[in-house]
Amino acid sequence: MNLILIGPRGVGKSKVSRSLSKLLQFPVVSTDSVAVYEEGGLSIPEIVNKHGWKHFRELEYQILKKLEYAHNLILDCGGGILFDLAEDETEIISQRKLHLLRKIGKIILLERDFDELVGKVIGDKTRPDLSNKKAYSEILTKRLPLYREAAHHICQADGKSKEEIAKEIKKLLLL
Repeated sequence: MNLILIGPRGVGKSKVSRSLSKLLQFPVVSTDSVAVYEEGGLSIPEIVNKHGWKHFRELEYQILKKLEYAHNLILDCGGGILFDLAEDETEIISQRKLHLLRKIGKIILLERDFDELVGKVIGDKTRPDLSNKKAYSEILTKRLPLYREAAHHICQADGKSKEEIAKEIKKLLLL
C-alpha cells in the first residue's frame, strides 16, 4: 500500500512523510524533489519562471504516471498536485492527476490553522512567491474543499509533532 500526503503549502507534508517513513520503513518520494531533478536541478520557482505553471502541472502529471505501479512508498505531494490550469489560466481540479493519485494509494490530507500556514510560507524563497497574505487566503479558500473531497482520510496537524501525526496516520490506516 502507498500513502499519499496532500495539503496546502507549509502544512508539514515533507516532515510528516519523513517521520512516517521511519515508522513504516517505506521510502519517501517527493513530487517537488523529482520535479527539480527532472528539470536538471532548477528550483521550482526557476521552473515556473522559465516554463510557466502549465509546464509544471504537466511535469507533476508525468511524475505520477511514473509512480503508477509503485508499492510501499510514501508520496509527499506539492501543494498544487490536485490542480491543472484551464485555457484561461485559472486553476481547476485535475481529474487526470486525481485519478492517478487514487490508483497509486490512500490519500491523506494534512490540515493546519491558516495563520500558522501563512507564517510558514511568507518569504520562502524555495517556492514560488506567495508573499501576499490575501492571495494565499484566496488560494486556500478555493483549494480546501477540493483537498477534502479528494482525501480518503483527513488528519488535523495543529498542536501535534510530526511524530504524533505519523503515529495517528498509522493508526488511522491500521498499519
